[in-house]
Amino acid sequence: MTTEVIDPHITNEDLERFKAMLNTSMKELLEQADSAVSELILESSRDTELIDSTAADINRTMNLHLQSRKSRLIKKIKDAIKRIEEGTYGYCDICGEEISLKRLEARPVTSKCIACKEAQERMEALLS
Repeated sequence: MTTEVIDPHITNEDLERFKAMLNTSMKELLEQADSAVSELILESSRDTELIDSTAADINRTMNLHLQSRKSRLIKKIKDAIKRIEEGTYGYCDICGEEISLKRLEARPVTSKCIACKEAQERMEALLS
């Protein structure tokens, strides 16, 4: 049995594996988000003393920050799944070159090859 090749570096089997990984990650993140929202609602309904209230506020702020990061990751996952469906997954958004399988396996949501990502990070470092 031969595996049909979409392009020289990604097979249909690879694409299905990445899509399954991405869907599993998204499902886990959404479940965690639901749980975190429920916990925030429960915490805010409790009567607390001032010190407990301050600690609860800090905890809520940290949880909201974490949820914001998870939300951004969910968007990246959805974008990666869309690229798989459109046939553009595995190609750099900037230069159009292939993204290595090794990089995709390490970071399946990536949309940039390592060279372009490193250049982007250098530019961000210069601007900050």
